[in-house]
Amino acid sequence: MHKAAFLSCLLLTASAKCCHRSGHVPPPPANPVQDISYTVLDTRQNNLFQSYPGVSVANAQAFWTNSLDLSQRIEFAGGVLAIEKIEKAHNWQAITTVTKIHGSAPSLPSEQQFNNEVLWDKNAVTHFKKLPCWGTHIALLHPGQYGYQENRDGDPFLGLVVLFDENPADPNQPGGQFHIGFRSFFGHYEPENGDIGNAENYQLYERWYGLVDSFLPQP
Repeated sequence: MHKAAFLSCLLLTASAKCCHRSGHVPPPPANPVQDISYTVLDTRQNNLFQSYPGVSVANAQAFWTNSLDLSQRIEFAGGVLAIEKIEKAHNWQAITTVTKIHGSAPSLPSEQQFNNEVLWDKNAVTHFKKLPCWGTHIALLHPGQYGYQENRDGDPFLGLVVLFDENPADPNQPGGQFHIGFRSFFGHYEPENGDIGNAENYQLYERWYGLVDSFLPQP
């Protein structure tokens, strides 16, 4: 299946190259840290996290610190920040709720690691479909879902991928997930592909979306 998905993505490469958005590398943080504190979440991240299952205003900070591991904290903060960039640029909100945060889980296949499961706004599909330079995602690793990809650096393997359930229980809040791809070709199907906290991947993340506050991963 990985080979089939790889070959399918190759067919999209030529059209994806019409949009080359390389971004720029921001200055390094003055006081880098190797974790993400709850206190640095912005308003959008905070509101989404406080609607996470089991989280309330009263216990949000303790839940963040004690119930999520570092890979989950990075996946949520970095993933939502990337989606925020899209939302703010186009003046709409795509996510209504984050329902599950997947970080590193070595015993699971790559597609079950490093993503955020969400409930989308009912208009999110239409919005993402119309974004310039984005394209249809070949969702062979995600049966029962379809979606769109950002085509960062003119590469169909790179950047945000947003997925939607084909048969949502509530069409007004369709379920799905999103993640960020950092590796091309066969590397796209390895677990490290979606790991925002990977030092090599984070260099790309910085260039595409900016820093997650003062976070810098261990080299």
